Amino acid sequence: MKVKAFLQKAVAWMKKNISIKRLAPAAPSFIAIGFGVGFGILTMFIIWLLSILGVLQTYNNPEFFYGISLLLAGGFNEGMESFGDMLYSSAPLILAGLAVAFAFRTGLFNIGVPGQMIAGSLTAVYIGMKISLPAPFHWMLALLGGIVAACVWGTIVGFLKAVLNVHEVVSSIMMNYVAMYTAFIVIKGNGMLDGNTQHTKSVASSAFLPHRELAIFGYYDLDIGIIIAILAVIVIFIILNKTTIGYQLKAVGFNKDASKYAGINTKRNIVISMAISGCLAGLAGAVFVLIPGKYLWVTRDMMSAELMSVGFDGISVALLGLTQPVGVLFAGLFLAYIRQGGYYMEMANYMKEMADVIIAVIIYFSALSTVLYQFIKNRRAKMAKLKAEKIIAKPDVALGGEE
Repeated sequence: MKVKAFLQKAVAWMKKNISIKRLAPAAPSFIAIGFGVGFGILTMFIIWLLSILGVLQTYNNPEFFYGISLLLAGGFNEGMESFGDMLYSSAPLILAGLAVAFAFRTGLFNIGVPGQMIAGSLTAVYIGMKISLPAPFHWMLALLGGIVAACVWGTIVGFLKAVLNVHEVVSSIMMNYVAMYTAFIVIKGNGMLDGNTQHTKSVASSAFLPHRELAIFGYYDLDIGIIIAILAVIVIFIILNKTTIGYQLKAVGFNKDASKYAGINTKRNIVISMAISGCLAGLAGAVFVLIPGKYLWVTRDMMSAELMSVGFDGISVALLGLTQPVGVLFAGLFLAYIRQGGYYMEMANYMKEMADVIIAVIIYFSALSTVLYQFIKNRRAKMAKLKAEKIIAKPDVALGGEE
């Protein structure tokens, strides 16, 4: 009876909160996903057809229908074990997307998330290697250190914007490379390299995020990164929608001059916005490295491919999630799901980069469909206003004819 009552309450809640009207703002994302997946399948078909006809020379001919099944199966290709792997890889994506989305919501474009992630991960790794503490204090301190370091990095960009009016896109891009090369200097200068390799040593086991082999995920070793990401989404949602500071930050983003006229300290709020965005990026960087088998590299190619790429993917996650915290959560999970399918597509003789092509098309269509959706919405509102004023109903009056 308790289960039945719970299910009835759950259905009632879904009917009340999940409706077509409420989902309408997410229409651009759903349209973009449809176009992106459709484009990917069409590309796979063309590659398969050209291979069969001998126009495209391949080592092994791709298997079209098998490739589609692997792509769409995504994080479920090997059951719950691959689903656990998807959750693991989605955590830093969600946090990076949340960092970008928070800045967007406050009228700023924080393209410096990769550099802030580097600052956070470098600090977390340094604490994990150089400081001896028992768990859980060790990983908590490493996590906190990563957040604070990235917060400082983001605050610098906010200060330049607020005080010197330096555009945050320009300063944050430059700060990305400052962070990367500073990390190289710190790692090499403090004996953090693992022998003659080009990456750092592993952090102490006490600095690893809590992780456990769970039977439900096929005994996949899953850490608490996804839980941290979900909690961050909840906290940011509350800040933006339920607090005074959130209202002020959004007000400054909507209209800086009007906010200043209303008595809001716009310069302070710009700095606070970039600081909070940096905190989220630092959290993403710390979650990325405080796990077994992850290191910081001291080569530009590997640093870009490993860590900075996650930061730039955060822009895609934020756009697909329409810069809404809950939307970012689902967008991060979706991108991780598609990427997981891309890894398995090699079994069908397709390149795993096909997943990146699909994601790129989704982002382009997401931006385009948002513009189209807004145009249609404004057009409908204008027509409704005209009807309300009876201009359409009485064309003679509108044209200056006889009454």
